[in-house]
Amino acid sequence: MIDKIVPTALRLWLTFLLLLLLLGYSILSSILFGAIAGLAGGIVSAWWRTLGGEPTAPVLPEPIRRFGRQIRENQPRLPLIRSLARQERRITRPKR
Repeated sequence: MIDKIVPTALRLWLTFLLLLLLLGYSILSSILFGAIAGLAGGIVSAWWRTLGGEPTAPVLPEPIRRFGRQIRENQPRLPLIRSLARQERRITRPKR
């Protein structure tokens, strides 16, 4: 991984160093900000070029899968849920 980061990081560091000097920053801050930008760019570039695949779903152990099914099947009920639920009530008026 280092062999992918270093060449790109050095090129970006020198580019940012020169650009920051041309913009009027001091030498010390140009070196520091250029090094930070070069390191960040090198890491991103190496990550971009590294081959990888689509992540697979993790295989869970059987007790955890059983517990998950149990939770999905037995939804927890809140006490007094019926008293808090909205009920449709019709008010009947006497006919005239």
